[in-house]
Amino acid sequence: MRKDIYKKLSKHNRRYLSKNRKIVIIGIIVVITALIGVYIAFTVTATQEKYWKPQKEFQMPDVNWSAMKSSYVVVRKITSTYYLPINQTIGAEKSDGNFKVEIITKVLDYSYYPESPDEIHTMFYISFTKLGGNYIVKDLIFRYDPSDSEVRTPSFDDYYFAAKNLYFTADMGNYPTPYGTVSDKMDYELWTLHQIRGINKDKKDIKEGGFSNSFQIDLYDSTTSGENHSITLHAILHYGKYVHGLLGAKWEDIHTLDANVVIYIVPEKG
Repeated sequence: MRKDIYKKLSKHNRRYLSKNRKIVIIGIIVVITALIGVYIAFTVTATQEKYWKPQKEFQMPDVNWSAMKSSYVVVRKITSTYYLPINQTIGAEKSDGNFKVEIITKVLDYSYYPESPDEIHTMFYISFTKLGGNYIVKDLIFRYDPSDSEVRTPSFDDYYFAAKNLYFTADMGNYPTPYGTVSDKMDYELWTLHQIRGINKDKKDIKEGGFSNSFQIDLYDSTTSGENHSITLHAILHYGKYVHGLLGAKWEDIHTLDANVVIYIVPEKG
């Protein structure tokens, strides 16, 4: 009798353990499936950004760094021709043991308009060079910091845009900005984040790269307002390590180098 009871209990325990194992296995499968779903969703979202590369090949201008200044003063003048040539070059560079980043800005001219915002026309060039180490470039950013809301920039213009070893995002969407909404991500970043991003799309070990474009500065106050303004132009390099893990790949150990120049804008002294 006891043996029969033990046999029944043993069978019951085996069925119980078997059922528990099934529950555990199903739970593990559910968790793995959920993680895979999250990874796929992340990957799909990440690849939805549309990348483009300018056709023009970027070249950094040759300059004498020992004589280079990092700032310039633009004097606003009322002229009969509404135009004042400037043609001055400013620049800055930063480096560590891993990378060097440079910015060169050509201040071309100043235009006075009685009924419209005054304009300062410039060309910027930003670049990076790898010096050593086992890091790779994440992105190179052109960023501008205006002193106040009277200093603005118009829409992105790709006519003069040139680049080397970098890609840019310009996917279409409905992006909110301080001036309403735009359908292009590059203009959204230009107006809201005050930047243009050059991206190492394929996470390659790039030795050098950069980009350049025209950059117009609009002044919305009166030429005779007597106000001083400034705008700081940055070349910001982010570099780090792109690490592959169980749940995908991510950037780690990110470093920043920032080289910047300043354009001061002052009224003509009476």
